[in-house]
Amino acid sequence: MLPLPLKSEYLGYKKDTDAGSWDTSDASSLSTKSSSGGRKKGKARKAASAAVQATKKAIQGVSKYIVAIADYPKLAKHIADTADPTITVPDNFAATIDRVISIRSGFGDRLAEHGAGPDTKADLKHRHFVEVLKKVREALLPRMSSKASSSTEVKAATSDEISNRFAGLAVEEPSQAFLNALDVERPTQPTEDKTIYEAETLAELEDVLFTYTIMMNDLARIRATIRATIRWIWENYQKGLFDIAAAAVATDTALALARGIIDEAEPNFKNFEEATWGVQHKFFLACCLRKGYDIDSVFSDDASDNFNYDMYDLADECFVNAHRCLLSFLAILSPDHLPIIREGVMGHYDPTKNRDNLPGHAKFKEDQILLMEFLSELTVVTRIIPSYPVEDEFMRGVREMDKTGKIPFSLVFAAQTFLDIHHLLRADVSRGSKFMQNEIKHLSQTLKDHLEYHKKSKLRIKNWPERMDDMLRLVIKQGQEIVADPVYQCKVGYYRRNKIPIASSMRPNRILDYSPVLAGLNLLSFRGDMYSIGLDAANAWGSIQYATHLYSALQNEKLVDPHFWPDLEMAQALLPDSSFFPGGNAPKTRKKYLDTFVLQMGAAGVPRGIKKGLPVSSIFVEKYLKRTEVPWTPENIHDIVSRSGFEAKGELGKGNLLMWQIEEKDQKDIEKKRALEAAVMALHAEVTEMSFPWLTLHKSCWEMMKLVKEKNHQRLSQIFGSGYLNDKSQMPFVIGYIFMTTCGECPGHLRTMDLMKQAAEAIKEYATRDSGDPCLKLFAEMGHPVQFVNEEELIENNA
Repeated sequence: MLPLPLKSEYLGYKKDTDAGSWDTSDASSLSTKSSSGGRKKGKARKAASAAVQATKKAIQGVSKYIVAIADYPKLAKHIADTADPTITVPDNFAATIDRVISIRSGFGDRLAEHGAGPDTKADLKHRHFVEVLKKVREALLPRMSSKASSSTEVKAATSDEISNRFAGLAVEEPSQAFLNALDVERPTQPTEDKTIYEAETLAELEDVLFTYTIMMNDLARIRATIRATIRWIWENYQKGLFDIAAAAVATDTALALARGIIDEAEPNFKNFEEATWGVQHKFFLACCLRKGYDIDSVFSDDASDNFNYDMYDLADECFVNAHRCLLSFLAILSPDHLPIIREGVMGHYDPTKNRDNLPGHAKFKEDQILLMEFLSELTVVTRIIPSYPVEDEFMRGVREMDKTGKIPFSLVFAAQTFLDIHHLLRADVSRGSKFMQNEIKHLSQTLKDHLEYHKKSKLRIKNWPERMDDMLRLVIKQGQEIVADPVYQCKVGYYRRNKIPIASSMRPNRILDYSPVLAGLNLLSFRGDMYSIGLDAANAWGSIQYATHLYSALQNEKLVDPHFWPDLEMAQALLPDSSFFPGGNAPKTRKKYLDTFVLQMGAAGVPRGIKKGLPVSSIFVEKYLKRTEVPWTPENIHDIVSRSGFEAKGELGKGNLLMWQIEEKDQKDIEKKRALEAAVMALHAEVTEMSFPWLTLHKSCWEMMKLVKEKNHQRLSQIFGSGYLNDKSQMPFVIGYIFMTTCGECPGHLRTMDLMKQAAEAIKEYATRDSGDPCLKLFAEMGHPVQFVNEEELIENNA
């Protein structure tokens, strides 16, 4: 069963109404089978058969067919009247139609009680969807099983049940009956019929408001989850427990889930006056009336703005405030002018104020300033900067609005979530931007250091062609551009071209300061590039793998102390043993040192590569780097999270939470987490591996091997000849030669530990020179401090 916040009442209801495809498909199928032998008597049967034949002709050659509600009874009667062959109505079809009748019965009456129902004329014109379904059930009753037909009357939803559906978004957990209904078996059409059948969209006020209400209930649940999750994520982020990129991905994924529900429901509102905004406004009024307000109190007498800001909180729950701001921005959008809103034009936002103490009008003013200024930033990106590294759901919605001149409700939802984040974090909202810029600057420097080191050392290898260095330079440029803020640069250019003074209050990175989601996604994207580059370099040169072979052998021989080289210990902790040792186990005998090393070298001197990890983060990196359109559903998010190589032990609230790394072979036994919180945990657990400065470790390992070679050069020349290395790229061969001397597989079958001991001295000298932890020091400067603890003590303390 899917987690509560991610279940969709609307999607469940839509599946139920579309289940009329069984009726249509089977009626069409029966028409074909019974054309020669079926008995058809009477005008009613002829009319039903004619309706079926018309339907069959209409659907020929089409992949999707919209079934008219008015045709349901005719199709049902055709099924019921056909004697050869006869057909039994599946129990799941009967159950489905009963659910729809129950959930819809009485909704219009309840609207009328709140002063929002259809008037008499509209009611007379209304096709009474419920009555149509009752006729279908009555026609098919003879073909139902005794179990399904035992109750000829379907119990309508109670007054309280209907009231709860229209409760002004007072969010409560859905009932168990609702949860079970979403996982029920629904009727399926014959396998040979490839047509997709959908129920006709009804445009009467009651139908539109019903659809909107259950959609809003879905969104209210998701919004409540987002609010709770955001508070949980960012409060723990402020404590140093969660990562900004993990928080950003979880938030944007929640918005994508909401868009999936909205995109299914929103077409129902397109023919209503003012489309979704008109339905939303009607819904808001109904919520106000239900809470006891009279219609006159909803509006004020202010000539400039007739909205009663005493209703701010209810309007906030109904997404009205965010929608009003978007409408204001849409009104100034013009294809001929860039809508740049300068700082302070809308007023000055003061995040140090206690928002809880502000009146409704002041709260709306804050919303207006934040949204109008941020929408201006997003429009600059969507119009002028196609190469901007990432696109989140908010930016996507702005792009659609600018293109179509219409506001998709998914954009309203994204805008409201943007405001929710600001209302929670207040002055701390820009922390994500500063964290992102700091990490990108440090990681960019490792790229520069790598290029400079290889240029100065004249290190080249066929596994690392010149084009790879060109890619590094491109990533450096991208990092510089994002930190310098391309939006700010565009605005400066725009002002200068139009001879507009540049205000002193204008600052770079307003877009990232305002959006921790965009800051986190930009960081995720950059980390993804850096992770690939770092491991590609290690794989091309074999530096980290070969250094690990020597270090492991020296530890096994007790020639260096445990944890003497913290940076390499960290690499071993982050990556599975199979990345370093064929078979996954470090060798424990001198003969095995050499055999395992030779296997690691691979065919033709191409080292076995480090297997890239990040089973969860890599999916999202792919999405944001390549902007692939992923139709997020609770099911595929669950599948992604279940790939995580970590499991949670302890509880975050109790301060004893550990993300425990698990063996690959054990992953199938891990309980499959499905909530957004689980996604955050999985993403956060992978941050260390993803952000670790692998290029810096590559350089350290190569420098260590150089020192080992210098310490042993004279002896190596004596044993293997002066030409034991052809060029600098063969530096790792030195380790192989040393292993050969430990087991006697060298010229003269010499067996000695002298070279191993010299290698130990070289590592000690190198580690002493820089404490063996330049990577961890850099990592701490990036905001990722690491502390080594004893595993047994850790388990005991958190038991």
